[in-house]
Order: sequence, then C-alpha cells, then structure tokens
Amino acid sequence: MDAHQLLIRIFSLARRVPDVPPNEMPFGQETAVLAHWREASARRAAGAALLRGLRWAALTACAVAVLAAMLAKDELVAFQNRFDPETRVADSAIVDGYGHE
Repeated sequence: MDAHQLLIRIFSLARRVPDVPPNEMPFGQETAVLAHWREASARRAAGAALLRGLRWAALTACAVAVLAAMLAKDELVAFQNRFDPETRVADSAIVDGYGHE
C-alpha cells in the first residue's frame, strides 16, 4: 500500500459520521427521577411545617417573657435602686466573703 492509498483510506475513515446516540432515557430512569423528586419535596414540606411550629413557639415564648416583665416591673425597679439597707448588707457580706476590700 503506498502513501496515496493510505491517505485516501485515512480521509475516508475520518469522513464517517459516528452514530448519533439515541435521545431517549434508559428504561426506568424517568420513574426514578420523578420518585426522587417527590420524596425530596415531601421532606422539604415536613421541614417547613416544623420550622413554622418552631417560629410560633418562639413568638409565644417572647410574648410570655414580655408579659412577665410587665407584671414584675416593680421588682425589676428595685434592682435599679441598690441603695436600700438590705442590699448594702448583702453586698458587704459578699465582698467580705471573697476577701475584697
């Protein structure tokens, strides 16, 4: 075989178009993808319901804390004015117990 025939053979092989793979999915893959998608959306919906419940629980806890603070306002004001005799005695006992001057 000479060089000319070899080149003709190489070019003819290069011109051949490979077979186009089919554009269809393998059997069962569409069903598997849809099943996975439905499962993921169901898990996401369950997580959203839990988040919604936790949000309401947090809002309720904040409302109870604000209500308790409003009801105990007089007791909270006593902590601001720490000049009453009982507080001074308790503070001096604590300071003396730790050895501070």
